[in-house]
Amino acid sequence: MGRREFLTRTAGLAGLAGLATVLPAETLISQAAKVQTEHGFPSPRNMPIDTFVVLMMENRSFDHYLGWFPGADGKNKGLSYPDEQGKQHATHPLAPDFQGCGFADPDHSWAGGREEYNHGKLDGFYIANDSYAIGYYNKPDLPFLPHVAKAFTLYDRYFASLLGPTYPNRYYMWAAQSGGQITNSIPAGGNNFETIFDRATAAGLTVGYYASDLPFAALFGKRAVPWIRHVSDYYADAAAGNLPNIAFVDPAFNGEEQGISGDEHPHGDIRYGQTFMSEITHAFLNSPQFRRGAMFINYDEWGGFFDHVSPRFVPDARQSKKLYKNFGVTGFRVPGVAISPYVRRGTVSHATVTHESILKMIAYRFGLGFLNKRHRYASQIGRTFDFDHPNFDVPDLPRPVFPPGKPCVGAAPPESKGEKREGPSIDSPEFRAYLDKMGIKWEPATPQRIFPDPGRFGTVFQTAGKGSA
Repeated sequence: MGRREFLTRTAGLAGLAGLATVLPAETLISQAAKVQTEHGFPSPRNMPIDTFVVLMMENRSFDHYLGWFPGADGKNKGLSYPDEQGKQHATHPLAPDFQGCGFADPDHSWAGGREEYNHGKLDGFYIANDSYAIGYYNKPDLPFLPHVAKAFTLYDRYFASLLGPTYPNRYYMWAAQSGGQITNSIPAGGNNFETIFDRATAAGLTVGYYASDLPFAALFGKRAVPWIRHVSDYYADAAAGNLPNIAFVDPAFNGEEQGISGDEHPHGDIRYGQTFMSEITHAFLNSPQFRRGAMFINYDEWGGFFDHVSPRFVPDARQSKKLYKNFGVTGFRVPGVAISPYVRRGTVSHATVTHESILKMIAYRFGLGFLNKRHRYASQIGRTFDFDHPNFDVPDLPRPVFPPGKPCVGAAPPESKGEKREGPSIDSPEFRAYLDKMGIKWEPATPQRIFPDPGRFGTVFQTAGKGSA
């Protein structure tokens, strides 16, 4: 779909047919989002959802993955970004490179994100990185995400919570704040600010964090130990109808730099991450709890990859008029999909949402109140659902079969200035040392450990396992 056709359709949805070439695109999209969310909304006790699942992947922007998606405000080909000498570099397809070995991990640090943002010019992606950051994938390159996005609801205004790196954004998914942290810092003894898990357990609800290997939840200290389970338990719980009220699922973080992780973070093979995404989604769809459940697929942040839509300024207890100190500016857009009998099937929602928009729906359903200012003023992602017209049919979605990426060989990918700024990754020696100190055990996420029926894949994983165990 071309840009003109997208704007024409959006204008029609917004009730502004004939004005597609007159009004700014943001005005059309904002009005369309308003129309999409103007419908009946159940009271908390009448909301027919009591199971929430969140699968958070790593480090991809909307345009980088879905700039081609029909009906979405996406752009990939035809864009260009300057280098420090002003020379323009065109966006380009990355396939058949699905790992990016040899390139530095694009900068998604607090400072790097602001360099890419460049006071709203959105032109710093090449300057802050290299050609990898302005590369993109098309539909045939992504074996699962396009299909589940087409079957359910895709958000083309889903922004990472912060213009910053992994840990702070993941903290916002848990707590609508990062405790003021702007790097991947590891606090001694863990973070003590309140999370949605704390609020839920205090209210008598059930919670569960399902790790594939290195458990991010451990960063909330000893109190998080009872929350932590293995992803194999997720498959069993889903099949038995025993998923908790709130379930967070994480992919395999182990081996990011080597290229064998399953979280889609460079330099893991994105198709392996898509295979994991598919298995987690199918387990939810085939669970008895699908009928009263909602699952969200999102990405923690944009990963330094290009996007043409500007981050948003939002209320936050730590907001500031100075951009470098401001926690009230979101990150760039990331892929986000909602899966439920109660979502609008085959729809692109233009509603502006962030990670805490999911928390707002959870808190509303269970009467948990607000964790903080960001949570209070976040948009309510439930408003994009259609509770009056549920559809309990399970769509026929693919189950791709891709092994872990081959270890990056030869020269190691150069360490970017962003990696130095961000701090230790989840796959770092520092994080592993923290787990040891906390007495938390973990095992590498081989395919045999993180898929429910690895035998279905024949010899694909057996061969891959020799280089990825």
